[in-house]
Amino acid sequence: MSGTPTVEPTDTELLTAAAQARARAVGDGLGDRAVQRGLTVAVAVADLDVAAFISGAAAFALATPADLADGWYRTFTRTVYLAGRPDSVAARHPHRYATADGDLAWYGPQPRGELRPLSRLLRAFRGPGLIDVPKEPLTVAVPGTPSGHVVDAAVATGGVSTTEYLVHVHHLIAEAALRGLVRPGDILRVEHRPALGTADFRDALDPTRAGSVQTRIAGGTAPDRPRLYGVLTSNRPEGGD
Repeated sequence: MSGTPTVEPTDTELLTAAAQARARAVGDGLGDRAVQRGLTVAVAVADLDVAAFISGAAAFALATPADLADGWYRTFTRTVYLAGRPDSVAARHPHRYATADGDLAWYGPQPRGELRPLSRLLRAFRGPGLIDVPKEPLTVAVPGTPSGHVVDAAVATGGVSTTEYLVHVHHLIAEAALRGLVRPGDILRVEHRPALGTADFRDALDPTRAGSVQTRIAGGTAPDRPRLYGVLTSNRPEGGD
């Protein structure tokens, strides 16, 4: 007598389950401490270098004090993107982190209202059409003493605007860093693909793997058809060494 055949979840079911696992993790937060709610981060962009943006997102998240990091994490790492030179507002709005060339700077986490004066001095970032990324995988060093640890990430870019790319990648990298999946001195190996097929990431999308995986899943071409925009996998468990 044959057993009942195993029914594989559909792509939508798989992505929905992974997104729900992320939502539960955010609800649980990063610890038991009291946190400030409703925090937002701002990123000022004078000129976009993809590798510098990825490295900066990780470095900023890792440099954020624990109480602010947890509060920001619990707002799903909400971030606004502004266009303009960080040095033009430095006297009134010092950054928390900036890239070496000064083309990218991070502010906060702060209550949204406290970032409005900065938003008035700069302008909302509107990227030039679809994102342009290197064809070859990127090898990005996270600032810090080399750890010898490599973290792999895959990001979808097909039909993705420059602004959307910033949103998806920042969520992916910052949340992974806040959770301890990315640490100072790590190497991020980032592959850009036109699309991320769920068949290639079924193991990573399994909710039982959520402790060592970071995903970015958002609405696709239809509200009921989520799309996988990013997957980051680490052999370092959440909060581990």
